[in-house]
Amino acid sequence: MQNSGGGNCGGAPTVTIADALRLSCNIPFAELAVELGDDAIREEAEKYGFNSSFSMPLVSEPSVYPRALSDDKTALTGFGQGDVRATPLQMAMVSAGIANGVVMNPMMVDQVIGPDLSVQQTFAPSEFRRALDEDLAATMTELMVANVQNGVASNARIDGVEVAGKTGTGENGDTDPYTLWFTGFAPADDPQVAVAVVVEDGGGQGQSGFGNTIAAPIAKKVMEAVLKR
Repeated sequence: MQNSGGGNCGGAPTVTIADALRLSCNIPFAELAVELGDDAIREEAEKYGFNSSFSMPLVSEPSVYPRALSDDKTALTGFGQGDVRATPLQMAMVSAGIANGVVMNPMMVDQVIGPDLSVQQTFAPSEFRRALDEDLAATMTELMVANVQNGVASNARIDGVEVAGKTGTGENGDTDPYTLWFTGFAPADDPQVAVAVVVEDGGGQGQSGFGNTIAAPIAKKVMEAVLKR
């Protein structure tokens, strides 16, 4: 197993977790996943909504972190490969959960309005689970900000706004096009919007496109529109 670019990530035999995230290194997270074990990772993933479906009121397809994994399969899940399955909704919930420290149940509408403009039904925000403590949320935010400011998610930068984000470039086979991802939130110090972008079939670029080159610029435009930048 090697990192996407081949060889060591960061040019040294070892790398910190901060730099592993900033440079999107596969091997350190694979090794860490094996050390933690699949049960611990699944327990954490389920705090964000994995292995659950949600009524919004449409019912969502559950994202999956599988059970009873061997070490090699667990290693693959450490950097989002293998048998892990996630929807864009799920990854937006992950980013929002880091931004808030609390994962909220997703909602599609605030109100249902009748033909006479009367309010027929109201949906109130509700908490799903607390994902992580405030200090850990702050650390994760700091790491995701570094990923955008001077890491491999640089195409999500917005002038005058601190963006927290993470790219993903999912492999589907030896020759199949990549699946390109970006998820994040902004502003990092006062979150107003969380996004997840997925571009299938390599964005028309086969295995030449990456999350930062195709998915991150789309996310940037969405965040700019919401923030009116």
